[in-house]
Amino acid sequence: LDQRFSEIYKERWNELRSQVDLAGQTASYFIDRELQIAEAHDAGITVTREELQDAILQNPSFRREDGEFVGAETYKRIIRAYFRMAPEEFEQRLIEDLLIGKLNALAERGIWISDAEAVDEYRRQREVSDLDVIQLRYEPHLADVVVSEDDARSAFERAGEEYHRDEQRVIRYLVVETAKLRRLLEVDEKELAGYYEDHRDEFLQGEQANARHILIRVAPDATEVEGAEVEVRANGVAAIARQGADFSELAAIHSEDPGSKDSGGDLGWFGRGRMVKEFEDAVFSAKPGEIIGPVKSQFGYHIIRVEAFRPEHQQPFEEVEEQVRFRVVEGRAAAETEARATALMRRLETERPDTQTQWQAIADEDEVVALNQSLPFNAGAAIPGASEGAELAGNAFAAAIGDIHGPVAAPRGWIVWQLEEIRPAGIPPFDDVRTEVEQTLRRERALELTIEEGRQLAERWRLGGDGAVLAAEIGSTVTEARDHRRGAPVGTMGVIPALDREVFSAGEGKVLDPINAGGRGIVVVRVQKLDLVDPVELDDLLDDIRARLTADRAGQLMRAIINERRRDTVVTIDNELIRRFAPTNS
Repeated sequence: LDQRFSEIYKERWNELRSQVDLAGQTASYFIDRELQIAEAHDAGITVTREELQDAILQNPSFRREDGEFVGAETYKRIIRAYFRMAPEEFEQRLIEDLLIGKLNALAERGIWISDAEAVDEYRRQREVSDLDVIQLRYEPHLADVVVSEDDARSAFERAGEEYHRDEQRVIRYLVVETAKLRRLLEVDEKELAGYYEDHRDEFLQGEQANARHILIRVAPDATEVEGAEVEVRANGVAAIARQGADFSELAAIHSEDPGSKDSGGDLGWFGRGRMVKEFEDAVFSAKPGEIIGPVKSQFGYHIIRVEAFRPEHQQPFEEVEEQVRFRVVEGRAAAETEARATALMRRLETERPDTQTQWQAIADEDEVVALNQSLPFNAGAAIPGASEGAELAGNAFAAAIGDIHGPVAAPRGWIVWQLEEIRPAGIPPFDDVRTEVEQTLRRERALELTIEEGRQLAERWRLGGDGAVLAAEIGSTVTEARDHRRGAPVGTMGVIPALDREVFSAGEGKVLDPINAGGRGIVVVRVQKLDLVDPVELDDLLDDIRARLTADRAGQLMRAIINERRRDTVVTIDNELIRRFAPTNS
């Protein structure tokens, strides 16, 4: 690795060497190598004596000028002199290299890259465009759309199969609402003070830290070289911070943590257990004002500025009174809710009500009880208002009409329920899906109006209109997408595949017809610049492109296999031994 980075960074490597954990990366390299060898053995891969001999003869050092082998004695002297190891060790290393090569070749044989896939990938990587994009939302036109019942019925009849439903169930249920009960409960100060005294240890606030950080991310599938380059970058940012640069400005420029980047890397106050261990250990062992790192974690490299600490202390009752009140009320409300639901269940089992009127009469007797009817639901679905998981739906599909069940914990409290209806699979009656049909039709018509608006805007743009002015007239702006590649997001609109399909087959200076951007409305695009691949060049490079893609895919596959094997393997690293052999600056 030291030699490899020296070749990459040339004269800069001496100053950068101390910023990279070469020892750790070297250890990681040898661990991965051993795991690859084990994987090759498990796959039944072997190396014959003939293959080993051929590999030896591939090295010019072991051939005379006429191409013949230099002889056994000369061969051994060369290995000892130049490779500084015994011939047996050299040959074992070579066998291992051949095993790994065969393993990679086996991975490549399982991958097929078509011509179309190779062309698409090459274009995606190489072709770029400069675009001006105006987004037109369809929502403002919803108010202009009127959908009559006849319109909705006609749309339903045309697309009836789209509304096909699997077999469904409907339940009615009484819910004892915790929130309503909570508002009725009264708690005196004596009860609150008693709870606080009984739970004093729960209001002991541990030491807290206030810090800012700059996160430099490392991709999960990054190679050793890529990981080292990120580490070098992180060390560079840390060095600038230590020289007195404004940490908040550095965070705004360099940090890749969207949650804190815009606030100068500010993480606020946090205690132990809130952050990943590596980050936490570094912060709580530092001093206020100290800049530490880069600290490596699962997210990447953190450069951290520790702002201040708060020591562990007992929070006084006055400081946590509202928290205590919430706990006391919540505990009583939860217990009382379940008790009332249990009482309701006993009553329902005795009276066996089977009409909506009878169920409503029972609900009306208690102000914290409400009667609900579910929307039709499928097996394995959550039931809005009644359950967040699929267990209740599963029980409903196993129940018979009229069965009463409960009590069951629900998002709003506790419920008791009855299976009211079984709806067979098929296209439901229009009235059951009328609202859904009307909403779909309104969106479609609003989008049609938006497309027409986009056509008019595009035509005015083609005739010389100012894009910024045209966009402002409809309450939008021009998004400038520079060096745009296929699959890249367009501003805040995200990835728009339809835009990519149109743009790269257009001409420079063209204003395209409105492009449907799905739920984001439509976009009108002016193509400012196109940098396309030469078809003749592409045809000449096709085999090379396919080979590179195959190798890339095989590499990804092997990394995934080795990472999985690494997770299942216990590895012990002697860090002290590794440090003793680490290269030093020269």
